[in-house]
Amino acid sequence: MGGLYCMITIVRRELGERFISFYKKNGVRTHIASLCNGTAQQKTLDYLGLEKTEKIMIISFLSDDIRKKLSHDLVSKMHIDVPGNGIAMAVPMESVGGRSALEYLAPGQEAKKGADRDMNATPYTLIVAVAESGGTDIVMDAARSAGARGGTVVHAKGTANDKIKNSFFGVTVASEKEMIYIVTKRADRDTIMKAIMEKAGPDTDAKAVVFSLPVDSVVGLRSLTDAEVTE
Repeated sequence: MGGLYCMITIVRRELGERFISFYKKNGVRTHIASLCNGTAQQKTLDYLGLEKTEKIMIISFLSDDIRKKLSHDLVSKMHIDVPGNGIAMAVPMESVGGRSALEYLAPGQEAKKGADRDMNATPYTLIVAVAESGGTDIVMDAARSAGARGGTVVHAKGTANDKIKNSFFGVTVASEKEMIYIVTKRADRDTIMKAIMEKAGPDTDAKAVVFSLPVDSVVGLRSLTDAEVTE
């Protein structure tokens, strides 16, 4: 289904309700929210005069027309670009399982079918690393060695059927996990992913697996343009 996006917004926890209300007022009604933490190094936070705070990740679903409007309003009205406030990124969705699913995810919105996207033409990439509990520092040290500036970690639990619940290519599946989200320019994607796999992959204590998703647009992350970090 062309024209439908998953908008991932990561902001300070105390701003969560304000951003959810903002989306609802603009016709975006379905949200999934979870607590998370930033991974910015303390020396970077000290340099920017920021404190390490708990974050909230808000996942919303919206049409391309609404995405374009809200990307502007997130800066002009919500001031997401102020250092320390957060980031929002738009991940294009390839398909939706029927009209009922579309109405659940994006009620009242028209997701027009358009031309197939060239996923390699998107300007940014969301790298997702799934690591064993306690493996975030190993993953982030590897990512930073390849130029990544920061990320967001979400604590999760793996699930698996009986056949693979113990181990899958050396990775314990049904156990506590840490999901590390790193937004970067597409040109830097392969270098960062390679560093994570070499220094934090299945043969290390982090036992991380990594994949990437295309990102059409990013607002609020100054580190991609002027070397600042907002995590």
